[in-house]
Amino acid sequence: MSKHKVLFFCLNDLSELGAFISEFFEAEAVYSLEAAIIALEANDYRVIVFDSITSGALDLEVCSELLRHEKMSKIPLVVLSETYSLPEKLKAFEIGCDDFIDTSITQDEACARVTKSVFNQIAQDQLSQRLDLANQTAFTAMADNSDLGANIQFLLSAHDCDNLDELGQQLFRTIQRYGLQCSLQMRSLVGVKNMEAHGMAKDLESQLLTQLADSNRYIDFGNRTIVNYDRVSLLIKNMPVGNPDKYGSIKDNTFCLLQGVNARIIALEDQYTLMQERESLRKLTHDVGVVMNSLKGAYQKVMCDIVTEVENTAELIQGRVPNLALTLEDELFLENTTNNAISATNRVFNEGLVVNETFAKLESAIENSLAMVEEHSRKSTRPKPAKSTGDDLAELF
Repeated sequence: MSKHKVLFFCLNDLSELGAFISEFFEAEAVYSLEAAIIALEANDYRVIVFDSITSGALDLEVCSELLRHEKMSKIPLVVLSETYSLPEKLKAFEIGCDDFIDTSITQDEACARVTKSVFNQIAQDQLSQRLDLANQTAFTAMADNSDLGANIQFLLSAHDCDNLDELGQQLFRTIQRYGLQCSLQMRSLVGVKNMEAHGMAKDLESQLLTQLADSNRYIDFGNRTIVNYDRVSLLIKNMPVGNPDKYGSIKDNTFCLLQGVNARIIALEDQYTLMQERESLRKLTHDVGVVMNSLKGAYQKVMCDIVTEVENTAELIQGRVPNLALTLEDELFLENTTNNAISATNRVFNEGLVVNETFAKLESAIENSLAMVEEHSRKSTRPKPAKSTGDDLAELF
């Protein structure tokens, strides 16, 4: 087991108590204040023991001057003294000494108290390290929470974007908090949209994003990074290459944002396709209605013409029969035949009225479908409530 490094500082010779204690540590002895300061700057000690037993009167001013050194803020100072005076102990405590040991106690107890000061110093260092780590973790957690809140707010706001321009501006508002300068490309069925934060496109950046859209997920060159995800690519022009933690955080967060952009692009494509299909259905419904009205009128005209023609033919035949010198039996046959033809034609016409009712029902159904399509179109074009600017982050905790 390795021994702890301890510096013994005395103005005369090391006392018997000091010599006994030094046997239990990796001890080094100096005999002046200047030598103690030099040794303190050159090495790291767990504790410093001021042995004043052989000096006679206790000189706490020497201790006070030593404690003013910067490194002594983390190193305990133990005083060994021949005297046993409460005012001196209070003075030693006041100037910052860790312990005051007089010769009235045993050597073993004195060694144990010096060891305790060493352990207290070790525990204090460990506590300080844990506090530093806790503070760093807390700051990291707050930063991550803020980033997560901004990302969630963007995903919520992106749902209300009706076109690629709005979606791109919403993304630029979100990544402003990272201090990034970016170029964006969004690819959809409607077309390719290249844009900067001000809304316009730059030719060189647009060409790079187009040529590298099908390459790796991340493309790093210098302090620039291109992030590709399906229908969207982002060129970051000022990546913090000197800060690995921030560098990785930006990559993670921008990738999450691009996933949201890509999802909204797909939704807008589906909406665009649905609008086209709805417009086609509306046109088809209108055309079918026009055809049905035309068929209805033509059908009625044909039926009326047939009945009229049959009645005229029967009337001509009946008017000509007396002049044909036919037998009575033949006249009755012609008369019955013409009457049956008129009756059959009237029956067919009456059956055609049922067909007219079917045409009327179909025409009404077509008109209702067309009205529903028009109503849905009006609802989809109604103005929406004011959209969030993205400046208010989602409250997570």
